[in-house]
Amino acid sequence: MDLTELKWTKNINHQGDDKYWAYQDINPDLKIFRLHWKKEEYEENARKPKEGQLIILRQRAKVTHIIRLLNNTLYKELPDTEFNIYRLVQVVWMADYWSVPPDQNIIFGYDVHLEGGKVMELETLPTFKAYWDSKGGLAEFQKHILKILKLG
Repeated sequence: MDLTELKWTKNINHQGDDKYWAYQDINPDLKIFRLHWKKEEYEENARKPKEGQLIILRQRAKVTHIIRLLNNTLYKELPDTEFNIYRLVQVVWMADYWSVPPDQNIIFGYDVHLEGGKVMELETLPTFKAYWDSKGGLAEFQKHILKILKLG
């Protein structure tokens, strides 16, 4: 699997009481879903990742998905709810066992303390740089992900 476009991470949470994990019930054939952001103050943030780039999705201190942006379009859902902005994405990898998805600290290689629902560019995160720059940077992190998730 090619992870050279893995450049982002985003924290997500399921909105509602019907499920524990967000984006757990993805169509297994298409693997396409709407990745939501909070409206207004997140609109600029939602535009940052470009078509074809990959995002690691984290929730509850676990890594649950790696997704690919399918286009550069920002959509708005009606009715106008708190999380009505979205991008179309496709699952590249998803946790096999929802009872025990991989811990984000194991995936990232260090203690991750990233909060909020904005997408964050890995190479601009001070904690990411502090840990990975001396180990070969983003390219080595991408190789690490391949090994730890047994993707290649």
